[in-house]
Amino acid sequence: MYKRIIYDSALDWVPYLAFGVTAAVFLIFIVRAIGLRKDSAAKMSRLPLDD
Repeated sequence: MYKRIIYDSALDWVPYLAFGVTAAVFLIFIVRAIGLRKDSAAKMSRLPLDD
């Protein structure tokens, strides 16, 4: 039983890792969106409508 308690406490870092990865991806998207040039943004905004 003592080994199970040690094993359960060894997985306490998993939610922190998942939150960190999610936050990092979200921040990367924000930084790329802010740094996007206006002509590139206009080109991307027309993509679904171009045939």
